[in-house]
Amino acid sequence: MKSVTALFLNSCLALSLPSHSLAAVIDLTDVTFEHQTQASTGQTTGKWFVKFYAPWCGHCKTLAPIWDELDERLQESNPQDGIVIAKVDATKETQVANRFKIQSYPTLKYFADRKMYNYKGGRNIDEMYKFVTEGYKSALMDTIPPAPSMFDVKMKQFRQKFEAITQDNPHLKHLLEDFDHIVSFRKNAAAVLLVMGAFIGFMFAKLSLLMGIGSTSAAKAQKKKKKKE
Repeated sequence: MKSVTALFLNSCLALSLPSHSLAAVIDLTDVTFEHQTQASTGQTTGKWFVKFYAPWCGHCKTLAPIWDELDERLQESNPQDGIVIAKVDATKETQVANRFKIQSYPTLKYFADRKMYNYKGGRNIDEMYKFVTEGYKSALMDTIPPAPSMFDVKMKQFRQKFEAITQDNPHLKHLLEDFDHIVSFRKNAAAVLLVMGAFIGFMFAKLSLLMGIGSTSAAKAQKKKKKKE
């Protein structure tokens, strides 16, 4: 009876645990890359094997299911190693792609032990598994480029919001192109424009508040005048 009860409890426990097959490769963006990987700031979030890809790339499409399978194998066989499998759409996340000078697809980079390694081996699960678990220790290290500044991150976030607004407006799209040009070649000017925009917004809000207070005071004065009459 005890064995039947134990078997039932074990089955319930197994069903309640997340399945490794449901594990997903992590998508990294310009905004989240450094925060999650900590590539140049200590790498305390684990070891990261990152694929830089292009959606239209045939080799990238071939690698996609192998990449998922590698993630599953590592979670099943080496969960204690803290190896994270991730990917970056280099055609969309251009800030990260430029940071790591991505010129071909797919490009595979491994961030481990506060170092960066470029993977040049075979694109099969066995070779990649050996590399991320032990093989990288004998591979050549590469210099990790510095992380983007907070200004660059904020400009990226601002651009994404502005891009959503300009989707259906061709005139605003021209302004977006001008904005990109300013940010790319004249960062100091972009910073000045950002500060000026914030200052103008603050002054406008203050003026609106003063006008509102003035209107309220005038209305109260008018009411008092009517009462006296």
